[in-house]
Amino acid sequence: MEIKRISILNEFKCIAKDCPANCCRNIWDIPIDPDMYTKYHNEKGIWGLLLRCSTVKKQDMATFRNTFRGCPFWGTDHLCNIQKKHGVSYMPMVCIQFPRQLYNLDYFCEETLYLSCHEAARLFLVSAAGDRPFEFTVTEGDVSYEVNTTNDEREFLDYLLKSRDELIQMLESGSSYDSMSILHYGQDAQNACLFKTPRPSPQDYESPEHYRITCEKIDNWLFNGFYHPKLRTKSPLLYQLCRKYIRIFGGQGRKNPGATDRKLAALQETLYGKMPDLERILNRYYEYYLLTDFLDIYEDYSFSKHLLFGIAKTHLLQLFIALYADDRETIDHHEIATVIAVFEQRAVQIFSSIS
Repeated sequence: MEIKRISILNEFKCIAKDCPANCCRNIWDIPIDPDMYTKYHNEKGIWGLLLRCSTVKKQDMATFRNTFRGCPFWGTDHLCNIQKKHGVSYMPMVCIQFPRQLYNLDYFCEETLYLSCHEAARLFLVSAAGDRPFEFTVTEGDVSYEVNTTNDEREFLDYLLKSRDELIQMLESGSSYDSMSILHYGQDAQNACLFKTPRPSPQDYESPEHYRITCEKIDNWLFNGFYHPKLRTKSPLLYQLCRKYIRIFGGQGRKNPGATDRKLAALQETLYGKMPDLERILNRYYEYYLLTDFLDIYEDYSFSKHLLFGIAKTHLLQLFIALYADDRETIDHHEIATVIAVFEQRAVQIFSSIS
């Protein structure tokens, strides 16, 4: 199997107890693979009893039970008690793999990093700020993870790979992540798949217009699945930033949308003063999104929705960084990486509100 591994993955090393956005805090349910679930339930003694009491099975998926502070095996020292007692081989597969994103497309595999990990987000920022390219190194070998797609149309997959490269070239040559040229391409590419006409190239599109993002759109993205009061315990920083947005902008967009949008623009303009390289980082963030998520189109053919989802994610990240930096004189890459990580841990919830 051909394995394509993104450059920053080779640099990754978990910082464990020093992580400010620890994945064990459990903003997600932690799935337990069937073999490990069986092993836990066959374990003897007090340790086996603890394992059985800490797992729950709903339908076909087993998970650890949620606790107030996160995973039940996340110790007060911020280390994994399962790993300390039995080693890595006794941990659920998702805990061993995370934050590695392992994408098996049958013809080849791509291995990247989820930015919902603080250290992965930090490595992303180091590359983005230093204008280092995100490159795939290619090796061959066996893989243990399953195929992630039901599609077997190699010609369409090759088209997506070429289009992804061309979209990234557009970003590198000066196009903004929210350029309407990206969305115009996505709409035409989707129609081409639907009506079986020749597929366009992203390089055929150019537009001076930007996708207009209003407070009304932001409210729709945030309050239709993203924001939830439980974030107060699951992700305190993200909860604080959401509440800050509600306090500053909540409800005003409907009463006086023009004034609210100007207020939002002023907040973001202030951020540019604190982060002169912000535009470059946002473009690189969208580029990284293309590298990790664009091939999802291979499964559902939804060009427009996936490209717009990336734009929405990038803009909302900018908003959360602006909210975080609002009462600070400066903001460094360590802080930005923390904001990226906690935002990414919840960002997938935006997808359902994209239209």
